[in-house]
Amino acid sequence: MPAQPLNRILYVEDDEDIQRIVRMSLERVGKMTVQVVGDPLQAIEAMKQFQPELVMLDWMMPGMDGPTLFKKMRETQETKHYPVVFITARAQQRETAELQALGAAGVISKPFSPKDLPEQLRAIWNALPS
Repeated sequence: MPAQPLNRILYVEDDEDIQRIVRMSLERVGKMTVQVVGDPLQAIEAMKQFQPELVMLDWMMPGMDGPTLFKKMRETQETKHYPVVFITARAQQRETAELQALGAAGVISKPFSPKDLPEQLRAIWNALPS
């Protein structure tokens, strides 16, 4: 279990409606600090600047999909240590196993409950090794 409570999240998602719902859920319900990045090609730089505690990635995005971005994060010194949670409509058993094999901390299915999202993330966070 990490030493501190989860507060700073960077979310990479190209769909503006989902960005808005996740931001409202995490900020209003979860009382977390959230930065949203709409372009996966800008995500690594945003992580370096924002320094989140956890990164949420969508799977399907234009320019670069979530698994590819995750691999790039693991190759970058400043971002390789961030735990990653995928939030995706592609959360079937095979896809979830694929993401976990890459090293994802968790997978949350779309559609999700905005009311429950902060607690889902906290449960994943609290299950991480110290």
